[in-house]
Amino acid sequence: MTELKFVFGDPDVCSGCMICVNVCSMYYFKMIGPTRSRVQVVRIEPALDFPLFCRNCEDAPCIAACPEGALSRTSKGVVIVNNGKCNGTGACVAACPYNAIHIHPDTGKAIKCIQCGQCVDRCPADALFTTTASELDERDKEGRMMALHEKYKDVLYEKEVEK
Repeated sequence: MTELKFVFGDPDVCSGCMICVNVCSMYYFKMIGPTRSRVQVVRIEPALDFPLFCRNCEDAPCIAACPEGALSRTSKGVVIVNNGKCNGTGACVAACPYNAIHIHPDTGKAIKCIQCGQCVDRCPADALFTTTASELDERDKEGRMMALHEKYKDVLYEKEVEK
């Protein structure tokens, strides 16, 4: 399989301005609202901001988890949600290891980043970029970005459990 591309953010460069979140919700849903965005930014004090995106995992546990078969992969490898099939069970949300799929508060359907690049183009800090795993390794030779993600993974990728 061709190496899969995904959007990634450098937490040392990200300012937490939320422009990526607002651009995404406006582009797709014509309103500014963090819960309506396909990207989330998690702040870890003191002042580390982590933009979280779908990484288009090769094994894509979200696809296998969906009981309705609503998630699939495009010819370019991007995992997408078929809104006609999605019934909002949240199985894909629970299966995602990167906390990158959410249920839209109005539609009740799963939403996730589809690598459109709107956020990358508009990030004023140039903290966001489209990459592959090997390109990320080349860009982050000393492993700084991935070390930060690893260090804070319990906070970044925790699942919200409904009570």
